[in-house]
Amino acid sequence: MILLKGDKIILRSVDYSDIDTLLLWENSSAEPLYGIYEEQYSREDVVQFVENQQRYSIAETEQLRLLICSHEGERLGCIDLTEYDGKRAFVSILIVDLGNRRKGFAKNALQLLIGYAKTLGLQILYARILPENLPSISLFTKVGFVGFDNNLFAYIL
Repeated sequence: MILLKGDKIILRSVDYSDIDTLLLWENSSAEPLYGIYEEQYSREDVVQFVENQQRYSIAETEQLRLLICSHEGERLGCIDLTEYDGKRAFVSILIVDLGNRRKGFAKNALQLLIGYAKTLGLQILYARILPENLPSISLFTKVGFVGFDNNLFAYIL
C-alpha cells in the first residue's frame, strides 16, 4: 500500500472501500475521471480495476491511481499515473467537489506524486491539458511543468 503524507492531504492506494466512490466518479456526467470516454463503467469494471491496483505493480498495469484524501480521511479526488513505461508516464488529477478546488489540495498532491515518481525511476512526466482549462495549466506550471506542442506539458525529473 502506498501512503504519502503532505501538508494538506494524504495520497493513498485505492482499496475495496473506494469502489462505490470510484464508480460514482467514473460515471459522473458532470466531470468523468476520463472525460474523453463516454461509456459507463459497471461495478464489476471498478472492482476489477481496484483488484488490479491492489494485486499488481505499476510496471505490470502501466497505471497507478492514488486517492487524494484530507487528513481526516475525506476522499477529495484522485491523481493518476498512466501510460507508464519505466521512464515516463502521464499525470492526471481531479478534485471532485468544486468547493475543494483552489485550496492547494491538487498542488500538494502533484508535488507528492512528483517525489514518488522519482523513486520509481521515472525521467519525465507528461500532462495533456486542454487550452481552455486555465486552472489546470496554472497548477501544472506552478509546480514546474513546461508547455509545448499539442496541449502537452512536461516535467523533467
